[in-house]
Amino acid sequence: MPHTLSYGGIQKVFSKISGLSEFNEEYRKLQRNFFSGTATVELDNNGRFLIPKNMLSYASLDKEAVLVGMGNKVEIWNPSQYEKHLINDPSELSKLAQKYLDE
Repeated sequence: MPHTLSYGGIQKVFSKISGLSEFNEEYRKLQRNFFSGTATVELDNNGRFLIPKNMLSYASLDKEAVLVGMGNKVEIWNPSQYEKHLINDPSELSKLAQKYLDE
């Protein structure tokens, strides 16, 4: 499973979830679980950031990672896990694109 970094998208969801009433038990449960997987990181002087250890462990990242641009977000994958999710058959990719993109 990838970790997704999307400032614009996460800000919208963050605002919605933050605005939920704390008096509702289900809302509190959603808030607790949503925010448990987030982390604020800072860039160093070279423009790099450290991925928190719990996220490295969750994504099974060791020495290598694959960064995948997904429009307004970036996914960070373990290379072998990423390979498992790629479509290798061009006709399968074509069918999927046709299903969702054909008008």
